[in-house]
Amino acid sequence: MDTFDHIIIGGGILGLSIAYHLSRDSQDRIVVLERNELASAASSKAAGLILQASTKPLKTPLARLTRETIPLLEDELGEPVGFHEVGSLRIASTDARVAELESIEKDASSHGIPFQHLSPQEARERAPWLNTSAAQRITFFPTDGYIDPYLLSNAYGRAARNAGVHIRTRTDVQDLMIERDRVKGVITSSGDIAGGSIIDAAGAWASLVAARAGYPLPMAPTRSHYWITAPKPAYGGEFPVTLLPDVQAYMRPEVGGMAIGVQEPNSATFDARELPHDINTFSPTQGEEHWDVIADAMAAVSVFFPGIEEAQFAGYVSGLSSYTPDGSILLGAVPGVGGFFTAAGCCGSGIALSAGIGSALSAMVRDGHSGLDVASFSPGRFGRVDPFGREFRNRCAAARASKSHAAPAY
Repeated sequence: MDTFDHIIIGGGILGLSIAYHLSRDSQDRIVVLERNELASAASSKAAGLILQASTKPLKTPLARLTRETIPLLEDELGEPVGFHEVGSLRIASTDARVAELESIEKDASSHGIPFQHLSPQEARERAPWLNTSAAQRITFFPTDGYIDPYLLSNAYGRAARNAGVHIRTRTDVQDLMIERDRVKGVITSSGDIAGGSIIDAAGAWASLVAARAGYPLPMAPTRSHYWITAPKPAYGGEFPVTLLPDVQAYMRPEVGGMAIGVQEPNSATFDARELPHDINTFSPTQGEEHWDVIADAMAAVSVFFPGIEEAQFAGYVSGLSSYTPDGSILLGAVPGVGGFFTAAGCCGSGIALSAGIGSALSAMVRDGHSGLDVASFSPGRFGRVDPFGREFRNRCAAARASKSHAAPAY
C-alpha cells in the first residue's frame, strides 16, 4: 500500500494550490487524486477575476496572497500564467453602494492595496463604452485584473510536480479509511492509499466526500455563468474589470469582445448526489432559460453599458460553483474526524482566493493554525445540516444572488 503524509482529493485549482503550498512549505510526501483530468470542472470554466479587496474583509488577505503568488509562479516556471493586470473599476450609483465602496477602500488601505478615485471622464478613458452619468463614486484598483483559470491551475500543478508531488488522474476515491475517529487513508479505483491527513478539495462533490466521514459539508452546487459578446471595436481591447454592484453585473475583456456576468435573483442549485462523476457530461443550464437571465438584466445594465442592447452574443459559459448560506468559504478541519480537512464552498471566489487558501490550509495541516484569521470559515460554523435538501439549497442560492453586496444574515 502506498503511503503519503497528505492525500488531496480533487485536482482543481484549490487542490493543486494546496499541493503546491504544502510542497513549498515542507518535505512531506504528497499525492493529489483526481478522477478525471486536472482543472476539468469548475476551475476551467470560471471567469477568472482577480479582485483583492471586497465587502468581506477576511477574504482580502487570501486574495492578496494570490495576487502576490502569480509573479512568483511565473518566475519559478519561466513563463506567464495568463494574468492580465488591467485593474478593476468599481462604480457606485446609490448611497448604499457608495457606503459599501467606501468600506472596500478602507479594507484596501489596511492591506496596502492601491486605489484611486476617478472622475467620470477618467473612467471613460479606461473604458470608452462606459456611461458614467449615474455614477456617484468611481474607484480604480490598478493591481487587480483577470486570469486564465486553467493556466493558473496547471501552473500550481506543474510547480507542485517539480517539487516532488505525485499527481494521479483517472483515480476515483471511493471511500475513506477511518479508525478510532481519525482518517487513515483512502480506497481508490487503483488501490488503497494510506495517509496522515486527508484534504477534501473535491469541488461540487466535496460534500459527498465529507459525508463518508459522517459530516456532509454545508454547501450546495450552484450555477455560475457568464455571456460573451461577439468582437466589436466599440468595446473590444483591454479595459479594466468593471463591477456594477447596483445592477449586480460585471464586465471584463474577452478576445476582442466582452464577458458579462449577472447575478440572477434565483440561482439554480443542484443535489450533489445527483451529479455525474464527469461534470462535462452535465449541463447546469436547465434548458435555454439562461438567455432570459441576460435579457432580463439588459435594461438595468444598459444604464452603464448602452451598447449591450445592440450586442450580439457569441458564447455562453456555465459551470458549478459551490455556495454556503453566508457566502463565505469552508476552510479547515472537518468536525468529528481527526486529520480530515477541507477547502470547499468557494462561493465564486476560488480563483482569486486560491493561493491564500493553499497557504492557509498548508499551515493548518502541518502546524494546527494558519497564521491568518480564518476562524469564520470553519466548516462546522452552521452545525449539522442537510446540504441536499431544498430549504438549505435555497439559502445558498440567496447567497449567490447577493454576492455583489455585503453578506446576507443567516
